[in-house]
Amino acid sequence: MIFSGLNKAYKILFVILLLGLYVVVCINNPNKDFDIFIGASQLVQAGKTCYEVWLHSGSSGLKYFYSPLFAVILFPINHSPQIVYNSVWFVFNLFFLWRLCVILQYFLPESTKQIKNKQWLIALSILAVSRFVFDNLQLGQMNIFLVWGSLEAWHLNLKNQKIAAAAILALIINIKLIPLAILVLFIYKGEFKTAVLTIMFVLVSLFLPGFIIGFDFNFVLLGDWQKSILSTNNSSILDDYGRQSLSAFIPALFMDTPIQFNLKRNVLSLDPSTVKLILSCVRLGLLLLVALLLGKPFKSVKNKHEALYALALVCLCTPLIFPHQGKYAFFYLLPAYTYVISSLDQIPKKTSLGRQLILPALSFILLTLSTDGLIGRYLSDYCEYLNFITIGSLFLVGQLIIFRPSKINPLLD
Repeated sequence: MIFSGLNKAYKILFVILLLGLYVVVCINNPNKDFDIFIGASQLVQAGKTCYEVWLHSGSSGLKYFYSPLFAVILFPINHSPQIVYNSVWFVFNLFFLWRLCVILQYFLPESTKQIKNKQWLIALSILAVSRFVFDNLQLGQMNIFLVWGSLEAWHLNLKNQKIAAAAILALIINIKLIPLAILVLFIYKGEFKTAVLTIMFVLVSLFLPGFIIGFDFNFVLLGDWQKSILSTNNSSILDDYGRQSLSAFIPALFMDTPIQFNLKRNVLSLDPSTVKLILSCVRLGLLLLVALLLGKPFKSVKNKHEALYALALVCLCTPLIFPHQGKYAFFYLLPAYTYVISSLDQIPKKTSLGRQLILPALSFILLTLSTDGLIGRYLSDYCEYLNFITIGSLFLVGQLIIFRPSKINPLLD
């Protein structure tokens, strides 16, 4: 068990923290994006399309962009009181977090022998992304589930449980397309059996709702879902104003965007078509860098350390490359922080640790310590306006370049 080495006092404190977290995120703040998912599920159950419809959570409204299957999965709880389905999703997220801790322990170097040392390394990794854990719980978002599914699939595949790995990966891809990056990783690393099984399961999953809502209605929903996704992908780069990721960072640097805090961010004023071209080039450059760091294509990972590195690299770049991502999507940085922290723990004492801490420390300051819970809403908004989350993520990319397995492994010998 992940907390088996902790004494009774720590366990009691942990339970108290969980109860406090439940009160804050489920009782004090009941309105969440999960209301949108529930509203979409209610529409589907009533035989109506859930796409291109404004659904309400409190005083705000959003559209539903997830799959018909996810709406059907929510049928059992879609007419329960808000506190009930919020509590159910909260408990599920705690389970996913627990599984993430267990899986990440599996990837830690064998030289980290003591259970307590592993637990503290994982605790530091969770602390590094604690802001995004809270954001996902507070908003009822999906990223804890998606990251769990990505790591669980990678973990099961390494244990040669390829059918289970493919089934989990297919499920999360069906619900949201972002985990397609993990499917590409499977293909790049020569895990063709798992990749083919995943594609087959994804295709099957598209038709599964038909057994409950009827195949004709399911085909209508699939068509509406496709149109909704395409309309989002074709939207203006200005739609990502106020978000994080490269699709917000590059326009902020190279075109005139709305000014806040009496501070201009752009170094050049280019037309939108030129900025789109620059953005595409930067994304392509980052993808090429990832491929270079992953090594030769179709070559399996050699050990757990290299497996964690590959996963960390792909997960880290996912929220940077995909458009229209909220800051809560940067929970995807968890594997990267785990890899970096475990690598720091393995570096011999004779190696200068101070210089190695610079980039992770800057990343942590920009990503997590800039939350409004620590510095207040005004300063936090100022940091987000300056794209601190994106910049902090790029610092972490730099640390992964420095700590690539070919450089770290000799230090561990």
